[in-house]
Amino acid sequence: MSESKLESAAPKSLIIATAGHVDHGKTSLIHGITGIDTDRLAEEKQRGLTIVPGFAYLHMPTGDNDEVHTIGFVDVPGHTDFINNMLAGVAAVDAALLVVAADDGIMPQTREHLSILNFLNVSQATVALTKTDRCEESRILEVEEDIKALLSESSLANSPIFQVSNLDGSGLDELKKHLLTMLQLQNNSASDYQNEYFRFLIDRSFSVKGIGSVVTGTVRSGMAETGSLKFHNATSSQCKIRGIRLDETELQHAKKGSRAALNLNIDHKLLTRGDWILDEEISRPASRLDVSIIFTESQHTPRSSTQYHLFIGASHHVVTIRKLGSRIDDIYQLRSHEPVHALHGDRFIIRDPASQFTIAGGKVIDIFVPRKNRGSEKRLEFLLAMDQNTESALSSLIELQSEGVDLENFSICRNIKPDALKVLTTKLKKSGLKFVDLDSGEHGNRKILHNNFFDQYCEQILHQLKLFHSVNSNQQGISEPALSKAVDFSGSHQLFHRLLLAMQQSSSIKQTGTLLHLPGHNTSLSKEEAEFLKKVRPLLQKAGMVPPRTRELVEMTGIPLSALEKILKQSAKARTLIKVADNRYFLPETIMALAEFVEHLAAGQQYENGFSVIAFRDASGIGRNLSIEILEYFDHIGFTRRDGNTRFVRTDKENVFAN
Repeated sequence: MSESKLESAAPKSLIIATAGHVDHGKTSLIHGITGIDTDRLAEEKQRGLTIVPGFAYLHMPTGDNDEVHTIGFVDVPGHTDFINNMLAGVAAVDAALLVVAADDGIMPQTREHLSILNFLNVSQATVALTKTDRCEESRILEVEEDIKALLSESSLANSPIFQVSNLDGSGLDELKKHLLTMLQLQNNSASDYQNEYFRFLIDRSFSVKGIGSVVTGTVRSGMAETGSLKFHNATSSQCKIRGIRLDETELQHAKKGSRAALNLNIDHKLLTRGDWILDEEISRPASRLDVSIIFTESQHTPRSSTQYHLFIGASHHVVTIRKLGSRIDDIYQLRSHEPVHALHGDRFIIRDPASQFTIAGGKVIDIFVPRKNRGSEKRLEFLLAMDQNTESALSSLIELQSEGVDLENFSICRNIKPDALKVLTTKLKKSGLKFVDLDSGEHGNRKILHNNFFDQYCEQILHQLKLFHSVNSNQQGISEPALSKAVDFSGSHQLFHRLLLAMQQSSSIKQTGTLLHLPGHNTSLSKEEAEFLKKVRPLLQKAGMVPPRTRELVEMTGIPLSALEKILKQSAKARTLIKVADNRYFLPETIMALAEFVEHLAAGQQYENGFSVIAFRDASGIGRNLSIEILEYFDHIGFTRRDGNTRFVRTDKENVFAN
């Protein structure tokens, strides 16, 4: 890049982490390049080694509006005792500065740090061969050859090597010039951060007198501006960014790829390394992650009951590892003892149960792990499709998924804003991929379904409606749950509902009251159906999960008890109502909501061994007697199974409507 082009360019940033064995001169090297001592702690100065990651900056003016290009250096510990701190330091960097002392040569931590960089997909590296003033030329050349051989086995092969001396400064100017060239070539595209939500990874927090809580870290995606409201994942609370700094410079924005210090309106004691400041739209902590893993020893087989150490972002978690299926080598599921904030593509490191050795590395594929059939062939096909670039992944999933692609989950997992998602789906349509947009509004996430699946489902629904009319010519139509059962629909209740909405929009079918029928089929509503729609259904909708008892409905509607019981009985027969107890009727959508609530309750780690009536009552806020009635109904239809005072979910909630 020419100097004139560089000066007219927008500010760029490059984050470089040191790597290498203890006492090979990493901290001295950063001091020689920037003039900054990254060892802040008294213990670090006393012991002469880095314990926690330190930070330094090298600025280069752009020539425009006093803005500067910046290299941020993260100086990480080299001692094996502080490998956890090293992993936090390299969690979000663009490049590495691998430091090898000429007198020692390649050492154990050199190899482990290189392995970690390889697993974390750090694709740019520069090697500094330090302490050259202590060695003969032959020794220096020998170590250079060893380094080249070591790098040839990694993604950092052919990285340039610079001979330097921290003692007399020789070679530092050439190294510094090379790093500035890397900075100039850095591509910080505006479209990258504009299409993504904001994620800021915290690596340090402290309090400044007169300012308040300050966190330092790296912007992993998106952009934030001073005064904006964001979300703190650890406390699940909103926070305001009061100010942004880069080294000594006040900024209005913090953008993807840059280091920054944020002044937040949260007590700094609640802010710890590994936390995230992010847009709430992508805050989806998960205790299970489906991932791709590569082990340092290809024959290594993780034991499902063994606890391993996961380092992701700048956080540490204890996890178990489960192989998914048998035909694909590298697809696994991680289960954490506490929720993990992660998105598709996030890299991680796994260490052995004693956290003494790095045994594997990998990347996140999906954070929305289903409750059942996690290792099924269908799930594996989904994960293989997801493990591609965004456009290819969405295209493959549309062709693959007979239940449609959940666009909300897809966009959250891959951190795609709505406008960017719209551009992507439009592009796929223009390429010839044929699919239907099933947006059901209040009934759940937006889905898109391939035309082949859509046409097949529509044909089944129309066939069943024709059959129903031929047998029940005097009836207006059939309820949605009854039609789903008649079709023997294998997909979810939500998908079936979306299909019906799409068919109504295209006038393939019609709905009168709560009953579905073909466009040419006309009969009048029964008196009971009309009364139900006018007086009863609105009250049940308003009541939510605690519907009135039958006698309460009498008082609320003014309908005599015998007439009301007839309305409720006929509505239950048409499956526009569900009878849960002798005096209690629920709307089908309310039962679905309760079933979903039970699923989430049962999936919670504290209820792995089943949940009680009391647990359901406390979590839902529903009274004890009604809680018992609801759970006994779920037992009766086979959704839950009772074992003493404990219950377990035994089937998917969609099956509630198929019984």
